[in-house]
Amino acid sequence: MTSTLYDRFYAVNAAVTVSNSMGDITEGKSYQKIEEMYGRLDRLLPQDKAESIRPREWGPDQVRPAHHRPPGMTEDGIERHRLMCTAIIEKGGRVTVWDLARVWIRDINPEYFGILLGNQDRIFYDLLKAGMAPTETGRYADWPGFIGTCKMMLPVGLVNACDPRQAALDALDTGRLKDSPHRAFNFALEVCAAVAAGCAEALRPGATVERVIGEALSHLSASPRAEVEAALAWTGEVEDVWALRPLFAEKYHNRPTSNAVEVLAAGLSILRMVEGDTHQAILASVNFGRDCDCISYVAAGLSAALHGLGSTPREWLDIVEEELKTDPYTVSRRSLEDTAQGLYQAMLNEMERSQARIAELQAQIR
Repeated sequence: MTSTLYDRFYAVNAAVTVSNSMGDITEGKSYQKIEEMYGRLDRLLPQDKAESIRPREWGPDQVRPAHHRPPGMTEDGIERHRLMCTAIIEKGGRVTVWDLARVWIRDINPEYFGILLGNQDRIFYDLLKAGMAPTETGRYADWPGFIGTCKMMLPVGLVNACDPRQAALDALDTGRLKDSPHRAFNFALEVCAAVAAGCAEALRPGATVERVIGEALSHLSASPRAEVEAALAWTGEVEDVWALRPLFAEKYHNRPTSNAVEVLAAGLSILRMVEGDTHQAILASVNFGRDCDCISYVAAGLSAALHGLGSTPREWLDIVEEELKTDPYTVSRRSLEDTAQGLYQAMLNEMERSQARIAELQAQIR
């Protein structure tokens, strides 16, 4: 599997895994604090997470056990991404929220909640285990409207390569496992559709940064679209991607750092400023401030779908691959290459199904 298209499948999975690990270090910090601590972060670092307990009046306390994260270990977003990859690979094509739910029930070890997968994910796992339909679990999101649901949508774009409309529909369906549109000002599922469709668009022949951005925007309703477009307007007013940081920091000061619309706005703005250069998208995202690892999922993932890995250091990929082999907490130790091959084959299967359907229709039209 050496085609340009396969290379981009590999690049998407590799880029978001690397940037998630790197951005986990800076997640939640201001860009000023990141500069104070690291200058500009350009390497994968280890972490030691201390135990924390968040008491809850209803249900179990949210516990994060103390643990060590070696360089290359990721966190909750890539765990959900891997669960989606598994569902698509095993189905051999597009999946529904029901397919995804079965993988969640089977592959998640509940003893590890709070380490990589977050305690917020336990709510959906427990509801699924109790027998609730996965079309309903998202109504009970602990953090509705946040970006976490989106961080499993790039594989949906990959399996629907060159078909952004279907990618968006599949994202709206599978996203219901973790969020719901039935709350005011919750645009998380729209952002899921935007990211999946943007990825599918990026894989089309002749795709450009502007076409990807335009496709993503087309899946947003008026309010989130206006917010994202306002941020994109800044890209025409600043000299480089680093000058965006204070503008975002000022606008979103004292707001929750993981709001889906903000993260999409930042990710698309970085994508435009670095002109789809994956290496630069990673560096800009993990140093951007606020929800760095989630911003990188959008910016680096869409850049990789457009242009592949480019000059992204091979050393970063090697570190991630080595860590995966022995990761005691992850839902999947499937290698970057095996994941890319599985997703690529699922896409080929969908292509063959589409060709057969078209042939059947044409035979009757004639």
